[in-house]
Amino acid sequence: MASEAPQAMDVSTSGDSSDSDFEEVDASPEDMDTIVQLETALQTNPNLYESHVQYVNLLRKCKLREKLRTARESMQERYPLTEQLWLEWLHDEAATARSITETEQARQLFQKAVQDYLSVPIWKAYIDFVKEHAAGSQQNKNTSMQNLREVCEQALTAAGLHITFGGSLWDTYREYEHELSALDPTSDAQLQRVRQLYHRQLQVPLAEATQTMQSYLKWEGSLPDAQQPVQAPSHVQQGFQKAQQAVSLRHEHEAMVAPDKPADENLLAAFLAYIKYEEAKGDPARVQLVYERALAAFPVTHYLWQAYAYYLQDHLKVPAAINAVYSRALRNCPWVGSLWANALRALEVSTVFHEQHETLYSSALQAGLQSADDYMEVVLAQLDALRHRGADHAQELKQGFQQAAELMQTYFPDYIDRTLRIHAYWADCELHVSQDPAAAEAVWEGVLKSTAARYVETWIGYITMLIGSENTGQARRVFKRGYSRKLEEAGQLFLCQAWLRFEREHGTADTLAEASRKVRPILEQAAAAAAVVSDAEGTAKAQAAAKKAKKLTPQEMKKMRQQADPNYQTKQAAAAAATAGDGTATSSKKGKKGKGPAARAETAAQAESASLPAAAVAEPTAKLASADAMPSDAAAAKHSTAQAASQALHHQASAAGSKRRHGLGFPEDQPGPKKSKQADGADKPADSSQQEQHAQQAQQPPSSFSAGPPSNQPPVSKPQSQHSKAGNVPGAVSAQPCAGAAQAPPVIFTDDCTAFVRGLDNKVTEEELRNLLAACGEIKGVRLVMDKVTGFFKGFGYVEFAKNSALQKAVDLKEPELHGRKMSIMVSKPPSGGPGRGGARGRGGSGRGFGAGRGDRGRSIHQHERLAVAAAPAFVPRAIAKGKASGKAPATTNADFRKLLNKA
Repeated sequence: MASEAPQAMDVSTSGDSSDSDFEEVDASPEDMDTIVQLETALQTNPNLYESHVQYVNLLRKCKLREKLRTARESMQERYPLTEQLWLEWLHDEAATARSITETEQARQLFQKAVQDYLSVPIWKAYIDFVKEHAAGSQQNKNTSMQNLREVCEQALTAAGLHITFGGSLWDTYREYEHELSALDPTSDAQLQRVRQLYHRQLQVPLAEATQTMQSYLKWEGSLPDAQQPVQAPSHVQQGFQKAQQAVSLRHEHEAMVAPDKPADENLLAAFLAYIKYEEAKGDPARVQLVYERALAAFPVTHYLWQAYAYYLQDHLKVPAAINAVYSRALRNCPWVGSLWANALRALEVSTVFHEQHETLYSSALQAGLQSADDYMEVVLAQLDALRHRGADHAQELKQGFQQAAELMQTYFPDYIDRTLRIHAYWADCELHVSQDPAAAEAVWEGVLKSTAARYVETWIGYITMLIGSENTGQARRVFKRGYSRKLEEAGQLFLCQAWLRFEREHGTADTLAEASRKVRPILEQAAAAAAVVSDAEGTAKAQAAAKKAKKLTPQEMKKMRQQADPNYQTKQAAAAAATAGDGTATSSKKGKKGKGPAARAETAAQAESASLPAAAVAEPTAKLASADAMPSDAAAAKHSTAQAASQALHHQASAAGSKRRHGLGFPEDQPGPKKSKQADGADKPADSSQQEQHAQQAQQPPSSFSAGPPSNQPPVSKPQSQHSKAGNVPGAVSAQPCAGAAQAPPVIFTDDCTAFVRGLDNKVTEEELRNLLAACGEIKGVRLVMDKVTGFFKGFGYVEFAKNSALQKAVDLKEPELHGRKMSIMVSKPPSGGPGRGGARGRGGSGRGFGAGRGDRGRSIHQHERLAVAAAPAFVPRAIAKGKASGKAPATTNADFRKLLNKA
């Protein structure tokens, strides 16, 4: 940071100040090792500022003159130097300057030094150096004096208005003129130069103006022809008074920005207030001076540089001065894209050659910009310059857009510019500069194939261009393509409303009606959601009322469904009519065949009441229907046996249903309890002990279900029953029969040591997900969740690990990518189970429960069985049904079917 302290380092070459400081190398082995390490570090990365400073200071300490000069030049090419570094360098170069060439090189170095920051000490050192070498120069005396006066005038222009330290520069200049006057006291021209310097200084607002006035009056009084009393001219006195008033007005500001103040936010705020004050006064020179003082204290505050450049562009309007400020700003803040972009535009205004603009653009891309927005600003500035060249350079403009899009995609593949600054600009130039509508549409079609299509701004931008080019037909087609998409941030609703407005303004009555029909469901759904949000109080009351409402029992709910079912009512009416008819005839008919309409109606009613599959209900019902044809004792025994089996099955189904067990039923490939034929041809249970065992299993408590899959049975990826509601959801648990002692327990996922993965691409496979996370540890299983209705992948899944350490490694991954999309991995935490929710839950499908889909969340085992009954064919001959139940479909012919129909 540059200081405003007035003390300057002595850079004169008089006395013992010579190159004696560099006559002997004074370097210890430790210093030499450090020098080698710093050289290696700077060769690897030359942008290490602190390493540059350490390297320069160490070389100066060790008196390695040539290495030191090279190191300073290398650092100065990359960074502006601080006041202290410049003064040390200038002192060393001035001390060794002997020849004319060395003196000129030192003078050029001074010119570079005063361009970095405003520094009164450096300007004073520059004047002293030129003054000393002018005295011993062999050049023409007048030329040497002229060179010195030019340097003094430059110093006064740069810092002569500095209220606190500017007076020292005036004093230095005046002292030199005094010395020349002393050499020739009779020279009126020299006396007049001294007098003019006094008059100029007295009219400038300076802190020590009173002492200057006293010095002036004393000097005037010492002249031979001085008139008493000595007074300054009236115009000088008036200027002096105004200057003193200006100093008093700025006294508070000067106190707030004094050199002893720390460079913090308070000092920056004080400088900004000072700048605002000077801008209000309207003196550009003083405004520039305060900006320079602020930048010397805050050289890396980029918005301060930008404000300085804007002021010069608005008021000074000198291209050379504006470009110089931008050049200095870029050396101090090369990572700020807006500075590069504005520098490119300022360079274009100054009508420089195309090569210079391209060079600056290339430098910007290699400057280490920090963000995508920084690169975007630079790229847009370059594209603006290419467009300004007109249609003759349309091909160069197109190449520029292609390179800009590739650059942004390469550097920032995940960056999404929702305002589409490059592609919208590109399409507009293709349409208006190149006069190529097809190319403009191709640009937008390419954008719609990218991730930017998730945002409504993309669709609206494309449609706006089409409407502007009067291509309403294509605009309507784009609306039809996009209105049904689930866009981000309520974009779908906005697009639907835009479509209706488009059809009102550009369409016909038919197209408006079609658009309204298509978007109406979307708008209604959005309106309903908005109503819920807006009426939070009403929603809360409705929820509270729902909680207080009476909870229907399963039996009550079943009764309500039966009453609303016309098929059930028809069956009940038929059963009642059959009961009211001739009991003898009906009984005889039942005893003969057991398949009359009344029997079938009773069988269907029992199946509905018990909520069991048809295969489990038809046979006991047929036995009961034929009981009238048996002897009373045999019929009673027969009836009690069938009733016991029916009650056992019904009790087991009710026990499972009350616990919300999902995915349990009777699949076709796993038949129910085995049956055997009696002598009378009626079916009966094969073994009464098997019935008892079945009833005991039905009476077991819910804890008999496994809390997780057995170690020797992996999860089943597809359901085995076509009636299972899990559909084709990967990871769904197969439906298991309720009977049979040798059945395997149901597969239940408890999500222990399981990761929940979301944000997956639609093309991801289980194997790809397994391979991606295999490095974390052993994986026991991978489940991708599919929609139970459409069968499409829902974008998330579960990965079960063998150890918790492997799970934690997976969770710690920072958004890994698969198929170009970032995934989110977290520990799976399903809702805890309870007595009424079925205990532990698995995640076999898209919803919750034992492998069931979301549609099965509230269904008990009875509901699954009713689905199985509803799906069964209504009229199937017994022989075919038995063959189907046994898994052996007999080969039948047309003659067989005729015989079966004749028997029926």
